[in-house]
Amino acid sequence: MILITGATGFIGKNLVPELAQKDTVRILVRKTSNIELFKENRAVEIAYGDLEHNKGLAQALHGVDMVIHSAARTIGRNFVEYYKTNTQGTANLIQAMRDMKVKNIFFLSSHAACGPTREQRSLTESEEPAPISSYGLTKKLAEDIVRRCGIPYIILRSVSVYGPHDYDILKYINLLHSGICPIVGFGEKYLNFIYVKDLVRLIIKIIETNRFDNKIYFINDGNCYSYTEVLSTIERKLHKGNIKIHVPLSIAMFIGVLNDVFLPEKKRGVWRDKVRELGAACWLCSNENCAKEFEFTPHYSLEKGMQETIDWYKTHGFLG
Repeated sequence: MILITGATGFIGKNLVPELAQKDTVRILVRKTSNIELFKENRAVEIAYGDLEHNKGLAQALHGVDMVIHSAARTIGRNFVEYYKTNTQGTANLIQAMRDMKVKNIFFLSSHAACGPTREQRSLTESEEPAPISSYGLTKKLAEDIVRRCGIPYIILRSVSVYGPHDYDILKYINLLHSGICPIVGFGEKYLNFIYVKDLVRLIIKIIETNRFDNKIYFINDGNCYSYTEVLSTIERKLHKGNIKIHVPLSIAMFIGVLNDVFLPEKKRGVWRDKVRELGAACWLCSNENCAKEFEFTPHYSLEKGMQETIDWYKTHGFLG
C-alpha cells in the first residue's frame, strides 16, 4: 500500500488518479481539505490527519509499505509558517514511519532547496545547496531529515512544474491574458521547466523500479528557457500581446510585503519569499543523472505542455 501526502495539491491531483489506475492508494488529508476529485474513486482510500500537528499519522500508515511525501507549504508570510509544514511536518511523518516500520519514502523536494546560480550553468546534485528563500531552506532542512532517517529513500528535486490544477502559474497567466507582463528585475533570466504529466510518469517509473537507493535527483524537461522565450510561448497560446513592465527588486519586495500583510493566501499574486526567487537570474539544473539511470525522456516540450495547460484552464472556466 502507498500513502500519499499532499494529494489535494497541484502535483497530487495529477499523481493520485494515475496511481489509482494501477492499485489502491491511500491519501492523507485534513478534515478541511477539498476531496471532490477523489470521493467517487473506489481505488482511493481517505485517511484524515495533519502532518504539522502530528495527528492521525499512525492510523494512516497502518499497512503502508511506501510513502510519497509531496505535501508542502509554497506560500507563507514568514520562515516559521514554512518550517511548521515543510520541515516539522516531515519530521513528524518520518518518526511515524519509523514507528510503523514503513519500508521506503519518496520525497518530492524542489530546486529551491538547492538555490539558483548567478551565471548560466546547470547545477548538479553534488553541489552544496544554497537556498535563497524560506521555502527553499525549509525544503532543504526536510531533505536533511529524510537523508538521516535510516529509511531507504529517493529525493526528487523538481524544477518549476506546470500543468492542469496549477493555480500559482494561473495567476501569472491571467495577468498576461489581461495584457500586462510584470518582470522582477532587469536583464535576461533563465530557467528549467517540466510538465506535470512528465513528472508524474517519472514518479511512477521510479516506484516501479523499486530503487530506493538513497540518492537525490534533479529533474526537468532537458531544456533551458529564457524568460523571453517562456513569455513569448504563453503570448502565442493566449493570442495576446503584452506590455512588459520591469519592476525593480526593491519595489517588488515592497509589494510582496504589502501582500503578505494585507492579503489572504489565496489572493496573493506575489509574496516576499516568491520575489526572492523571481529576482534570481538563473534557475538551471542538470537532469542527466535521472534521465540516464531511469531511462527517462520527457514527452512534453514547453510549447506542447503550455498549450495543454491553457486549454485546461479555458475548459474549466479560468480563462476567457
